[in-house]
Amino acid sequence: MKKNVIMIAALIGTLTFASCGRDVSSSSEGKSSAAAVVTEAVTTAAETEPSTEKATQPATEAPAPESDYSPADLAGEWTQTDSFSNILTVSENGSFSLKYAGGGTRLGNIKVEAAENPDGSKTYWYSFYDSDGELWNGFVCPEKPFDKIYSEDGTTFVRNDGNKPLAPTVPEAKDLRDALEFADRLMTSAAIKTDENAVYTAPGGTIYHKSIDNIYKTVDDVKEYIYRYMTEKFVDEIYNCLFETDVPKCIDVNGELYIEYRPIGGIYSFYDEDPVIKDTGDGYAIEMRSNNYGADITIAVNVVKDGGSWKIDAFRD
Repeated sequence: MKKNVIMIAALIGTLTFASCGRDVSSSSEGKSSAAAVVTEAVTTAAETEPSTEKATQPATEAPAPESDYSPADLAGEWTQTDSFSNILTVSENGSFSLKYAGGGTRLGNIKVEAAENPDGSKTYWYSFYDSDGELWNGFVCPEKPFDKIYSEDGTTFVRNDGNKPLAPTVPEAKDLRDALEFADRLMTSAAIKTDENAVYTAPGGTIYHKSIDNIYKTVDDVKEYIYRYMTEKFVDEIYNCLFETDVPKCIDVNGELYIEYRPIGGIYSFYDEDPVIKDTGDGYAIEMRSNNYGADITIAVNVVKDGGSWKIDAFRD
């Protein structure tokens, strides 16, 4: 009897131990599965949440396998070659902002991704994702070092090296074009509205008409506009007869502006379209189309940053 009791007790212990083992295994599997679900949920939320704050977070994508490329490769400021008004700024953590000249800013993160080619080789890409997780564009990872990136749709950015100012924007280029046309028309006495009945005859016989323009009331007003968009060198070389000659186009009489009366044809009649801004390597040039008495011509000028503003410095051959 005692032997039977011992055997029964041993059997019960064995069954209890086996049962506990299954409970532990089941509990462990349950916890592991729950942890996986929680991790996946958190990751998905972080990747898809359309929050503007996301764009400031570090890019979570690690560099593509077998690649030494990283979003940090693009850290710095870039300009778009086909629209110098658009400025791309990339942070060390892979976040980016693309500021459009027309208004608005695109925010997001950059990831390095790989695409396998038919021959088994890989092409690596800087993939730009909006803050809502949508792919905006991809740029081929070029051979290092590089200062230009491009996408399949032709979008191209060049790195701003810091020693060269950012290119003029399209609105700035239009202002320069308008100033050039103003100076040309001023040479023909057509730029500023005048009163033909208010006449002043200079000692040498030159006839002037009084300005009735609300903006240009003195010679200084005209100078302020001209020199705002042209360097002194350019004005001295091309438009020196406007002010500093024996017979200037603009004079003050009793503190009021008078314009020489000499109705002749002008040179420029620019089309109302966006000028073309070009990187010349050491600077920038602006090309503008003009109707020259029925013939289309292109006028090109070199521009420089002077005192924080873009100015025409010379005609370009």
